Order: sequence, then structure tokens, then C-alpha cells
Amino acid sequence: MKRSFWILGLAMLGILITASLNAAQAQNGTALSFTTFLPMLTTTGGIPPTGGHAGITAYNGPQTCIACHPSEAQGALHSEHVQWAGKWKEVNTYCTAPEPADYACLSCHATTGKVTDLTENDVDCLICHQDKYQRSLQPLTIDVTITDWQGNIKVYHTPQKNAQGNYTFQPRYDLMAPGTTMVQLAQTVHLPTRATCLRCHAKAGGGDGVKRGDLSTASINPAYASDVHLSPQGGNLLCQDCHVPSNHQIPGKGIDLRIAEGGTVKACADCHASDVGGHSARLKNHMGRVSCQTCHIPKYAKDVATEMSRDWRSPHWNPAGCNGQGAWIGEEVKAQNVQPGYVFWNGQSSIYSLADAIQHDSDGRYTLARASGSITDGKIYPIKEHTAWQPRSSVTGQMVQYDVLWNFWTGFFEEAAQRGLLFMGLQPLDGQGNKTYEWVNARAEQLITHGVEPASNALECQDCHGGGQMDFQSMGYALKGPHSQVCTQCHESEDNPGFNSVHDKHVKDKGYDCSRCHSFSRPERGLR
Repeated sequence: MKRSFWILGLAMLGILITASLNAAQAQNGTALSFTTFLPMLTTTGGIPPTGGHAGITAYNGPQTCIACHPSEAQGALHSEHVQWAGKWKEVNTYCTAPEPADYACLSCHATTGKVTDLTENDVDCLICHQDKYQRSLQPLTIDVTITDWQGNIKVYHTPQKNAQGNYTFQPRYDLMAPGTTMVQLAQTVHLPTRATCLRCHAKAGGGDGVKRGDLSTASINPAYASDVHLSPQGGNLLCQDCHVPSNHQIPGKGIDLRIAEGGTVKACADCHASDVGGHSARLKNHMGRVSCQTCHIPKYAKDVATEMSRDWRSPHWNPAGCNGQGAWIGEEVKAQNVQPGYVFWNGQSSIYSLADAIQHDSDGRYTLARASGSITDGKIYPIKEHTAWQPRSSVTGQMVQYDVLWNFWTGFFEEAAQRGLLFMGLQPLDGQGNKTYEWVNARAEQLITHGVEPASNALECQDCHGGGQMDFQSMGYALKGPHSQVCTQCHESEDNPGFNSVHDKHVKDKGYDCSRCHSFSRPERGLR
């Protein structure tokens, strides 16, 4: 009986200490260790320790990890996930410019809160190695009072910088399981999971599935019909199975991404050589010019709608914006089960640099990210095209580093544009009070490469050759002229029995070059 009361008393003591620590943590944001008071209970909360990490008895930030993993910390320090090289001072078609947005664009930054002058002690290892870890910039002690475009007065609570002038991420114990401590999280670190990567990559652009179109939180455990590679009923692959890292550098460059770093991206044939070999001769001949994704991802945004366009000139209230404080965002047009666009891509991209002036395309739009490649040197890949109305300086020709945070708070889009120009050191008005900027329609091409469907859902020949899945004329396959003109250069009359018959007879049997009927030459095509 005495033994039972002793055990019960010890358990109650543990509960009381845990409650006290959680209250202290919630109040001051410090990472107090449960083991400071009762080492024997460090593994409570249902999180068993793993490997050698079970010996951790106190968590002192990244230094705890660096003590045993100095080379890994150095590798992570020089990675894109930490340095954010090439993005901080640039402009995109979603939230536009991260630099003037300041803290609003830091949530996915894999540091303790700093942006510049980083050292290995600024690498937040847990953000990639602990799914249960939750954090946010704290403390929210700087209040900003604004009057929005509808005359409403509102106070926004924003994070305060520390004594060194940097923002700081603090644990969010209210978002983690009751009783969780930083020691427990450090003891149970693990290799990245799909949930680890998608905590950031699924919500880029301001919401679930908004930016990529082929990734969302549904990709953590997608249905087999949605993604055969990531689905637990399919390949059950981790992100690093295809994006094979090297010294904490994660490879993989889409069309709109500025940086490509070390590591190896697996090609489809690395795992599917036998499947490729099983294709018909006609399909094999397509592989030199058509990517696997083109036929095996017939649509994207299958689970969650993705944003197709955004117009900052039309403010819409989103109560979930600004971390639940509400925000005036631009008008979004979203879509689900979208048929991709298609471009030729050779693996390189033309991406707008803020230092340069930008000119519009023939259609009047301004392209911020474009696939490099053509009918002669690229493969056909599926893409998402995202468009946005955003400001451009009519003096320098540069896109404006839009003050998106001001737009979120107030909805005053003209003021946000003018504040962006001032941020760049440019005057928003000329001597006569006229605007020195214009609102332009910008666009970006983005690679669609996740969401491979079962083979039974792959596109058939007729889907592209006559079915409307692909616009061949816009891709450079247009004939030299009308069918009647092209055909009668050799025949007395126009006779078009269909794509397969025409190409089998002229290309396969007679060996004609494409230039006989089209405006390009590709003698290597050889559909034999």
C-alpha cells in the first residue's frame, strides 16, 4: 500500500512540475528542460528516445546538435534552405518581394531567425529533423495600429527583434502535445519525412497547395490514384529518395527556382528501366523529346485547389492571414484538377533579376520565369502558369519590390506599390504628381513533376494528337501553311487520313525530314 501511494505521489509530482514548466515556457518562451528537475521522467509524453540522442539531458538550441554533428551543421549552413541565396532580394508572382516583407517571409527559413551573417549556431536543426516541433517568431510585442481601406482601425501584433537586431524563433508549446519539452524533441530527432518537407513546401505562396500545384498537405499521405510514388499504398517514397542530398544540400531545380545545389535528382529511368523497356517502339521514340511526366501527370491540383492568378488591385479579406490576425490579400483565382500547359525545357531557365529592366512579351505580359529550350534542344514538360497583376517602374523598367505587408494590413495597394518604390530608393511620383509605375500582368512558368498517376491513367496517343490536351501550334509544331498548301506541294489534292497514317508514311517509311511540312528541321527524330 505504501509503495502504491509513493508511486502515485511521484506521478502527481511529475504532473505538477510539468504543468509549472509548461506555464513558464508559455510565458517567457524559454526552452526549459523537464530533466532539470526530474531526469527519470524525460521520456514522458509518448515520445520514446532514439539512438544515441537518448543521452541528451538539456537542450541549448543548435549548439546541442553541433556538439556531436559539427560537419553536418556546416553543410546545412551553406545550403539553400538556410542561406536563402538568390531569393531574399528578388520578386515573384505570388507574395512578390520577401525583403520588404521582412519577418512575414521568414516562417520557412531554416534558421533560428537570422537572415544575414549566419553561422552554424544559427541553423535550426529541429525544423527538418523533428516533425513534432512547432515554432514561431516571438515575442509579438511590437504593436502596429493601422486604418485599412474601409476605415477600420486595427492593431497588428508583430515580432520584436532581440538585442542583436535579429528576429528569434521560439517553441510553440501550445501547438505541440501537452507535456512536450525541447529535451524530448531533441532526444527523438529523425531523418526528414514527407511531413517534414511539406510543412514548408506544401504551403508556399501563402496557403495549402497555393504555389506548386503538384504539392499540398495531402501529399503527406496521398491516395494511390493521386501520387503513386508518395502514396503509402504505392512507392511510399520519402522526398530524399528522389532528391538525394549531399552534405545537407538538397538538389532539384524547377523552372522558377533560382538556385541549384549539390546532390543528385533521380531520373525516372533510374528506377523504371524495365518499365521504359516495356513501352512500344513508337512510345520509345517519343522519349527523346517527351518527358515521362508529360504522359503520366495528365492533371495537377488533384487534392487541393491551387492558385492560378492573383490581382493585388482587388483586396479581399482573409481571416487566416497574418497568422490568424487577418489580412487583405489580392483577389485569388484557384482551380482544381487542372490540365497542364506544356513547354520545351532543356533543364535551364530564364528568371528575372531585380537588377534588370524587364520588357513585355509579344502578348503584352511580363515573364518572370521561363523555361529555356526549344523544339530542337528540349523535352516537352508539363507546367503550371501563374499570373499576377503587380507594379513595374515605368522609369527604370524594374519590377517593384512591393510592400506586401502593408497591403496585408491595409488593403491600400497603391500605397503598397509606392512604399515598395521608396524601399528601392526610387520616387513613386514625378514632379507633377504623376505615378512613376504601372500595373502589369506578370507570369511565371512552374514545373509540374509530382503527382504521377497509375499507368492506367497515362495519356493516350489521341489525347494529344487530336484530343486537345496539347496545343502543338504554340509549341512550334505548326505547319508551314494550311493543310491544302502543305499537302499539294507533293500531291494533287489535300488528303489527310490522320496523324499516325501521315507520319508513318512520310517520316517512318520515306524518311522525310520534319522541315518538308513544318517550319523546323529535326533529322535525328527518325520515327522508325
